[in-house]
Amino acid sequence: MTVKPKIIMVGGPTAVGKTALAIELAQKFNGIIVNADAFQVYQGMDIGTAKPTAAEQRAAEHRLIDILPPTESFSVAQFMARAETEITAIRADGKLPILVGGTGFYLNALRLGLPLGQDGASPLRQKWQEFAAQSGQDALWDLLRQRDPDAAAKIPAANVRRVVRALEVIEQTGALFSKQKAPEPKYDALVIGLTTDRELLYERINARVDAMIDAGLVDEVRRVVQVAGSDAQALAAIGYKELLPYLQGAVALDEAVALIKRNSRRYAKRQLTYFKNQMHPHWFDLVTGRDNFADVTELVYTWLEP
Repeated sequence: MTVKPKIIMVGGPTAVGKTALAIELAQKFNGIIVNADAFQVYQGMDIGTAKPTAAEQRAAEHRLIDILPPTESFSVAQFMARAETEITAIRADGKLPILVGGTGFYLNALRLGLPLGQDGASPLRQKWQEFAAQSGQDALWDLLRQRDPDAAAKIPAANVRRVVRALEVIEQTGALFSKQKAPEPKYDALVIGLTTDRELLYERINARVDAMIDAGLVDEVRRVVQVAGSDAQALAAIGYKELLPYLQGAVALDEAVALIKRNSRRYAKRQLTYFKNQMHPHWFDLVTGRDNFADVTELVYTWLEP
Protein backbone atom coordinates (compact mmCIF):
# COMPACT_ATOMS: atom_id res chain seq x y z
CA MET A 1 0.00 0.00 0.00
CA THR A 2 1.42 3.37 -1.06
CA VAL A 3 1.90 5.88 1.76
CA LYS A 4 0.44 9.20 0.70
CA PRO A 5 2.07 12.53 1.56
CA LYS A 6 0.51 14.16 4.61
CA ILE A 7 -0.92 17.67 4.39
CA ILE A 8 -3.09 19.71 6.75
CA MET A 9 -6.03 21.74 5.49
CA VAL A 10 -7.54 24.54 7.60
CA GLY A 11 -10.87 25.79 6.28
CA GLY A 12 -14.06 27.48 7.35
CA PRO A 13 -15.90 30.78 6.97
CA THR A 14 -14.39 34.22 7.21
CA ALA A 15 -13.58 35.72 10.62
CA VAL A 16 -13.07 32.51 12.63
CA GLY A 17 -9.29 32.63 13.06
CA LYS A 18 -7.92 30.45 10.25
CA THR A 19 -4.77 32.54 9.80
CA ALA A 20 -3.93 32.58 13.51
CA LEU A 21 -4.41 28.81 13.84
CA ALA A 22 -2.35 28.09 10.73
CA ILE A 23 0.54 30.16 12.08
CA GLU A 24 0.44 28.34 15.42
CA LEU A 25 0.38 24.97 13.64
CA ALA A 26 3.27 25.97 11.38
CA GLN A 27 5.33 27.01 14.39
CA LYS A 28 4.44 23.87 16.34
CA PHE A 29 4.87 21.30 13.58
CA ASN A 30 7.64 22.79 11.39
CA GLY A 31 5.15 23.74 8.71
CA ILE A 32 4.86 26.12 5.80
CA ILE A 33 1.51 27.72 4.98
CA VAL A 34 0.10 27.51 1.45
CA ASN A 35 -2.67 29.98 0.65
CA ALA A 36 -5.91 28.45 -0.61
CA ASP A 37 -7.92 31.64 -0.92
CA ALA A 38 -8.97 32.57 -4.45
CA PHE A 39 -8.22 36.27 -4.03
CA GLN A 40 -5.21 36.46 -1.71
CA VAL A 41 -3.13 35.50 -4.74
CA TYR A 42 -3.54 39.07 -6.04
CA GLN A 43 -1.04 41.83 -5.40
CA GLY A 44 -2.43 45.02 -3.91
CA MET A 45 -5.56 43.35 -2.54
CA ASP A 46 -4.62 43.17 1.11
CA ILE A 47 -7.38 44.72 3.18
CA GLY A 48 -10.46 43.28 1.51
CA THR A 49 -9.09 39.73 1.33
CA ALA A 50 -7.93 39.77 4.98
CA LYS A 51 -4.50 38.80 3.70
CA PRO A 52 -1.98 37.82 6.40
CA THR A 53 -0.13 40.92 7.55
CA ALA A 54 3.60 41.42 7.15
CA ALA A 55 4.04 40.44 10.80
CA GLU A 56 1.98 37.28 10.33
CA GLN A 57 3.97 36.36 7.25
CA ARG A 58 7.18 36.79 9.25
CA ALA A 59 5.79 34.55 12.00
CA ALA A 60 5.39 31.67 9.54
CA GLU A 61 6.39 31.27 5.91
CA HIS A 62 3.51 31.67 3.44
CA ARG A 63 3.32 30.55 -0.19
CA LEU A 64 0.93 31.49 -3.04
CA ILE A 65 0.27 34.99 -1.70
CA ASP A 66 0.79 38.04 -3.97
CA ILE A 67 1.72 35.87 -6.96
CA LEU A 68 -0.40 37.65 -9.60
CA PRO A 69 -1.33 41.20 -10.57
CA PRO A 70 -5.09 41.86 -10.45
CA THR A 71 -5.12 42.09 -14.25
CA GLU A 72 -4.81 38.30 -14.52
CA SER A 73 -7.35 35.55 -13.99
CA PHE A 74 -6.92 32.63 -11.62
CA SER A 75 -8.70 29.28 -11.63
CA VAL A 76 -8.99 26.16 -9.52
CA ALA A 77 -6.91 24.27 -12.09
CA GLN A 78 -4.12 26.86 -11.76
CA PHE A 79 -4.38 26.65 -8.00
CA MET A 80 -4.06 22.86 -8.01
CA ALA A 81 -0.99 22.93 -10.25
CA ARG A 82 0.76 25.58 -8.16
CA ALA A 83 -0.26 24.04 -4.84
CA GLU A 84 1.01 20.61 -5.86
CA THR A 85 4.35 22.15 -6.83
CA GLU A 86 4.59 23.92 -3.46
CA ILE A 87 3.60 20.79 -1.52
CA THR A 88 6.32 18.78 -3.25
CA ALA A 89 8.93 21.44 -2.51
CA ILE A 90 7.85 21.85 1.12
CA ARG A 91 7.97 18.13 1.78
CA ALA A 92 11.37 17.88 0.07
CA ASP A 93 12.61 20.35 2.70
CA GLY A 94 11.30 18.07 5.43
CA LYS A 95 8.45 20.39 6.40
CA LEU A 96 4.70 20.00 6.74
CA PRO A 97 2.42 21.68 4.15
CA ILE A 98 -0.50 23.52 5.77
CA LEU A 99 -3.11 24.73 3.28
CA VAL A 100 -5.35 27.52 4.55
CA GLY A 101 -8.32 29.32 3.06
CA GLY A 102 -12.03 29.79 2.80
CA THR A 103 -12.35 28.72 -0.84
CA GLY A 104 -13.69 25.25 -0.15
CA PHE A 105 -13.74 24.08 -3.75
CA TYR A 106 -10.02 24.81 -4.12
CA LEU A 107 -9.20 22.73 -1.04
CA ASN A 108 -11.55 19.92 -1.94
CA ALA A 109 -10.37 19.69 -5.55
CA LEU A 110 -6.81 19.33 -4.29
CA ARG A 111 -7.81 16.89 -1.54
CA LEU A 112 -9.67 14.60 -3.93
CA GLY A 113 -7.42 15.08 -6.95
CA LEU A 114 -10.37 16.12 -9.09
CA PRO A 115 -9.66 15.86 -12.84
CA LEU A 116 -10.31 19.46 -13.84
CA GLY A 117 -8.47 19.46 -17.14
CA GLN A 118 -7.04 22.58 -18.72
CA ASP A 119 -8.04 26.14 -17.99
CA GLY A 120 -10.82 27.55 -20.08
CA ALA A 121 -13.93 25.90 -21.36
CA SER A 122 -13.65 23.16 -23.97
CA PRO A 123 -15.81 23.44 -27.09
CA LEU A 124 -18.07 20.70 -25.69
CA ARG A 125 -18.45 22.53 -22.40
CA GLN A 126 -19.22 25.76 -24.19
CA LYS A 127 -21.83 23.95 -26.27
CA TRP A 128 -23.67 22.67 -23.20
CA GLN A 129 -23.33 25.97 -21.37
CA GLU A 130 -24.90 27.75 -24.31
CA PHE A 131 -27.65 25.13 -24.46
CA ALA A 132 -28.40 25.74 -20.78
CA ALA A 133 -28.48 29.50 -21.31
CA GLN A 134 -30.89 29.19 -24.23
CA SER A 135 -33.10 26.29 -23.18
CA GLY A 136 -32.90 26.35 -19.38
CA GLN A 137 -31.47 24.11 -16.70
CA ASP A 138 -34.40 21.67 -16.76
CA ALA A 139 -33.97 20.98 -20.48
CA LEU A 140 -30.24 20.47 -19.95
CA TRP A 141 -30.87 18.05 -17.08
CA ASP A 142 -33.45 16.17 -19.17
CA LEU A 143 -30.76 15.48 -21.79
CA LEU A 144 -28.56 14.01 -19.07
CA ARG A 145 -31.48 11.92 -17.80
CA GLN A 146 -31.95 10.48 -21.30
CA ARG A 147 -28.25 9.68 -21.72
CA ASP A 148 -27.33 8.63 -18.17
CA PRO A 149 -30.30 8.16 -15.81
CA ASP A 150 -28.07 7.12 -12.88
CA ALA A 151 -26.00 10.29 -13.14
CA ALA A 152 -29.14 12.44 -13.45
CA ALA A 153 -30.56 10.83 -10.31
CA LYS A 154 -27.55 12.05 -8.32
CA ILE A 155 -27.17 15.52 -9.85
CA PRO A 156 -29.95 18.08 -9.33
CA ALA A 157 -31.00 20.20 -12.28
CA ALA A 158 -29.98 23.32 -10.38
CA ASN A 159 -26.35 22.18 -10.38
CA VAL A 160 -25.81 23.32 -13.96
CA ARG A 161 -22.02 23.17 -13.71
CA ARG A 162 -22.12 19.51 -12.72
CA VAL A 163 -24.72 18.60 -15.36
CA VAL A 164 -22.60 20.31 -18.03
CA ARG A 165 -19.55 18.41 -16.80
CA ALA A 166 -21.40 15.09 -16.97
CA LEU A 167 -22.56 15.68 -20.54
CA GLU A 168 -19.08 16.81 -21.52
CA VAL A 169 -17.49 13.64 -20.11
CA ILE A 170 -20.06 11.41 -21.80
CA GLU A 171 -19.27 12.93 -25.18
CA GLN A 172 -15.52 12.98 -24.62
CA THR A 173 -15.20 9.37 -23.45
CA GLY A 174 -18.19 7.61 -24.95
CA ALA A 175 -18.84 6.15 -21.49
CA LEU A 176 -21.51 6.91 -18.92
CA PHE A 177 -20.61 9.60 -16.39
CA SER A 178 -22.07 7.42 -13.62
CA LYS A 179 -19.54 4.69 -14.48
CA GLN A 180 -16.49 6.95 -14.31
CA LYS A 181 -13.89 5.90 -11.77
CA ALA A 182 -13.66 8.10 -8.73
CA PRO A 183 -10.39 10.03 -8.63
CA GLU A 184 -7.68 8.68 -6.36
CA PRO A 185 -6.59 11.33 -3.84
CA LYS A 186 -2.88 12.12 -3.90
CA TYR A 187 -2.65 13.14 -0.27
CA ASP A 188 -3.42 12.04 3.25
CA ALA A 189 -5.20 15.24 4.21
CA LEU A 190 -6.20 16.15 7.74
CA VAL A 191 -9.10 18.59 7.35
CA ILE A 192 -9.60 21.02 10.24
CA GLY A 193 -12.73 23.16 10.14
CA LEU A 194 -13.17 26.30 12.21
CA THR A 195 -16.60 27.55 13.18
CA THR A 196 -18.45 29.35 15.96
CA ASP A 197 -21.99 30.29 16.98
CA ARG A 198 -23.86 31.79 14.03
CA GLU A 199 -24.86 35.07 15.72
CA LEU A 200 -21.33 35.62 17.00
CA LEU A 201 -19.91 34.83 13.57
CA TYR A 202 -22.16 37.43 11.96
CA GLU A 203 -21.18 40.02 14.58
CA ARG A 204 -17.50 39.34 13.86
CA ILE A 205 -18.08 39.63 10.11
CA ASN A 206 -19.85 42.98 10.52
CA ALA A 207 -17.05 44.26 12.76
CA ARG A 208 -14.41 43.05 10.32
CA VAL A 209 -16.06 44.92 7.44
CA ASP A 210 -16.14 48.13 9.49
CA ALA A 211 -12.46 47.65 10.32
CA MET A 212 -11.64 47.14 6.64
CA ILE A 213 -13.38 50.38 5.71
CA ASP A 214 -11.49 52.20 8.46
CA ALA A 215 -8.22 50.67 7.22
CA GLY A 216 -8.70 52.10 3.72
CA LEU A 217 -10.60 49.51 1.71
CA VAL A 218 -12.24 52.14 -0.50
CA ASP A 219 -8.86 53.48 -1.62
CA GLU A 220 -7.59 49.94 -2.13
CA VAL A 221 -10.49 49.16 -4.47
CA ARG A 222 -9.91 52.44 -6.28
CA ARG A 223 -6.25 51.49 -6.88
CA VAL A 224 -7.18 48.04 -8.19
CA VAL A 225 -9.68 49.58 -10.61
CA GLN A 226 -7.02 51.98 -11.86
CA VAL A 227 -4.62 49.07 -12.48
CA ALA A 228 -6.96 46.37 -13.75
CA GLY A 229 -10.21 48.04 -14.81
CA SER A 230 -13.63 47.46 -13.29
CA ASP A 231 -14.21 44.20 -15.22
CA ALA A 232 -11.19 42.36 -13.77
CA GLN A 233 -11.89 38.91 -12.30
CA ALA A 234 -10.10 40.01 -9.14
CA LEU A 235 -12.86 42.55 -8.46
CA ALA A 236 -15.45 39.78 -8.19
CA ALA A 237 -14.30 39.37 -4.59
CA ILE A 238 -16.74 40.33 -1.86
CA GLY A 239 -15.76 43.71 -0.48
CA TYR A 240 -14.59 44.90 -3.88
CA LYS A 241 -17.53 44.36 -6.23
CA GLU A 242 -19.93 46.10 -3.84
CA LEU A 243 -17.78 49.24 -3.75
CA LEU A 244 -17.69 49.65 -7.53
CA PRO A 245 -21.13 51.32 -7.69
CA TYR A 246 -20.05 53.68 -4.91
CA LEU A 247 -16.90 54.65 -6.82
CA GLN A 248 -19.09 55.23 -9.89
CA GLY A 249 -21.37 57.52 -7.89
CA ALA A 250 -24.38 55.21 -8.10
CA VAL A 251 -24.85 54.43 -4.38
CA ALA A 252 -23.93 55.94 -1.03
CA LEU A 253 -21.03 54.49 0.95
CA ASP A 254 -23.19 53.27 3.83
CA GLU A 255 -25.36 51.39 1.34
CA ALA A 256 -22.30 49.73 -0.21
CA VAL A 257 -20.93 48.79 3.21
CA ALA A 258 -24.26 47.27 4.25
CA LEU A 259 -24.17 45.18 1.08
CA ILE A 260 -20.63 43.97 1.84
CA LYS A 261 -21.78 42.86 5.28
CA ARG A 262 -24.84 41.08 3.92
CA ASN A 263 -22.92 39.32 1.16
CA SER A 264 -20.14 38.35 3.57
CA ARG A 265 -22.66 36.78 5.96
CA ARG A 266 -24.33 34.88 3.14
CA TYR A 267 -20.97 33.69 1.86
CA ALA A 268 -19.99 32.50 5.33
CA LYS A 269 -23.18 30.45 5.49
CA ARG A 270 -22.37 28.86 2.09
CA GLN A 271 -18.80 28.18 3.24
CA LEU A 272 -20.01 26.35 6.33
CA THR A 273 -22.46 24.30 4.29
CA TYR A 274 -19.81 23.36 1.73
CA PHE A 275 -17.20 22.31 4.27
CA LYS A 276 -19.78 20.35 6.26
CA ASN A 277 -21.28 18.49 3.30
CA GLN A 278 -18.26 18.08 1.03
CA MET A 279 -15.18 17.87 3.25
CA HIS A 280 -16.42 16.52 6.61
CA PRO A 281 -13.75 18.26 8.71
CA HIS A 282 -12.83 17.92 12.36
CA TRP A 283 -14.65 20.96 13.73
CA PHE A 284 -13.26 23.33 16.36
CA ASP A 285 -14.62 26.54 17.88
CA LEU A 286 -11.63 28.61 18.96
CA VAL A 287 -13.62 31.86 19.09
CA THR A 288 -15.77 31.10 22.14
CA GLY A 289 -13.11 28.97 23.82
CA ARG A 290 -15.29 25.87 23.49
CA ASP A 291 -12.15 24.30 22.03
CA ASN A 292 -8.52 25.41 22.26
CA PHE A 293 -5.20 25.04 20.47
CA ALA A 294 -4.29 22.04 22.62
CA ASP A 295 -7.35 20.20 21.28
CA VAL A 296 -6.17 20.82 17.72
CA THR A 297 -2.58 19.79 18.42
CA GLU A 298 -3.73 16.55 20.05
CA LEU A 299 -5.57 15.69 16.84
CA VAL A 300 -2.53 16.54 14.71
CA TYR A 301 -0.16 14.49 16.88
CA THR A 302 -2.48 11.48 16.59
CA TRP A 303 -2.74 11.89 12.80
CA LEU A 304 1.03 12.22 12.41
CA GLU A 305 1.75 8.98 14.27
CA PRO A 306 2.92 6.22 11.89
